[in-house]
Amino acid sequence: MKSMKLRKVLGVTLAATIAAAALAGCGGSGDSKTAATEAKGTEAKGTEEVQETTADAAANDTEAGSSEAAKSDEAKEGVTITVAASSNWIKDIDKELAAKYEEESGNTIQWQASPDDQYTNVLNSKFAVGEGPDIYLTQSGAGIEEYQPSEHALDLSGEEWVSRYRDWAKEGTTYDGKIVQCLTWSADGWAMLYNPDIFEKAGIKEAPKTFDSFMEACEAIKNIGITPIYEPGAAQWHQATWLDTISAQAEEAKPGLRDSLNKNTAKFAEQEGLLKGLEQMKQIEEAGYFGEEFMSNTWESSVDKMITGEYAMTLVYTTFQNEIMAKDPSTNADKWEMFSVPLNDNTVFAQSSGGVGRSINKDSKVIDAAKDYFNFLTRKENLEAYYAARPDLGQCSFTDIEGNVSNGYKTVVDNGTGVGQNFETGVTNWNSTEIGIQVQNMYLGGTAMEVLEGIDAMREPLFEK
Repeated sequence: MKSMKLRKVLGVTLAATIAAAALAGCGGSGDSKTAATEAKGTEAKGTEEVQETTADAAANDTEAGSSEAAKSDEAKEGVTITVAASSNWIKDIDKELAAKYEEESGNTIQWQASPDDQYTNVLNSKFAVGEGPDIYLTQSGAGIEEYQPSEHALDLSGEEWVSRYRDWAKEGTTYDGKIVQCLTWSADGWAMLYNPDIFEKAGIKEAPKTFDSFMEACEAIKNIGITPIYEPGAAQWHQATWLDTISAQAEEAKPGLRDSLNKNTAKFAEQEGLLKGLEQMKQIEEAGYFGEEFMSNTWESSVDKMITGEYAMTLVYTTFQNEIMAKDPSTNADKWEMFSVPLNDNTVFAQSSGGVGRSINKDSKVIDAAKDYFNFLTRKENLEAYYAARPDLGQCSFTDIEGNVSNGYKTVVDNGTGVGQNFETGVTNWNSTEIGIQVQNMYLGGTAMEVLEGIDAMREPLFEK
């Protein structure tokens, strides 16, 4: 009966309608935290070239003074810096800081925004015809590689602000031993957010650090009539997130594993820790700790469901509790705590490489101005303004700014034994939706090994392109 219910839910799929759109000259500003995957879309037109003209210079030597004045006016007007980005990456604060920079420097920031599903193709097409922007935004970590950094990204290793990077920011912006991004976003990761009041009611005295203690906690919560975990089973990508929570542990157990996976010299099916973690995920599901109808649960309902008190825990990013507080301050969700999912007895927090960063096109004609813009963005007062306007971001990538560190982030680090980069942003050809489908098949009666073999089979053809 359970299998029939699962198949019924899995039979419902979403069809996304992608509308062809012209490349916008100015970006939209989204306020919600997103995990957008860029689809391969249509190519857009090349960059609009901005040409500056000067008045015709008189041939007569007596007009030399006027000519010098014209040069002075031209310098005062500054240069135009083109910045390409996926539309959803450009927020209101980005535009506000750009306007402040324009006033201060005399330079102009010209936004070149593309629809989220078209950005990758648009940007690579511009590079292919020699019309690349001066600055372009990309995902950090493994996401950098999609835009051929060895050919297009300027080495920024010698810039002053690099010395203020946190270690994870250096790691996430490094390619071939060189810093190639200016990153002001935060790093974040997924961990188990729990309501301490429910834990106390169930007699649980501390955050679980082993799989056995986690299962005991779930059983204790279930015994007081509360579903232990809100799991949005209808969100295929979220199933892959569970596996990704133990990716930093896998790297720690086998240093260089991410590198080997990126070179296709290692296979997921060879990783015993990942296999055991998947087997334990199936145990959690079979024990009913997700609830009877969890495959009908949606990600969009996560905030509301945690507000009700019907669930004790949920697997989310570290700023998620801010969203609960914003909707219902009476929950005191800002006091809720987090711990790393202890699959395979994991206590290492796996976080991203830092979100979206900015690179300078090494063929840009205004490299000095682009570097000046980066210096402006990384000044302390501007970073403070940026994070004040971005409550969806957590710890700042620079050591002199704390950022918006939630209690969830503090406690997941305190409850664990370390922090490392996850697979989602550290390994190429990681497709959360496809991996999530493999996990759902496991819940339907498949095996953990079939999940790992399915991931390898999905990735293999991509290395041949």
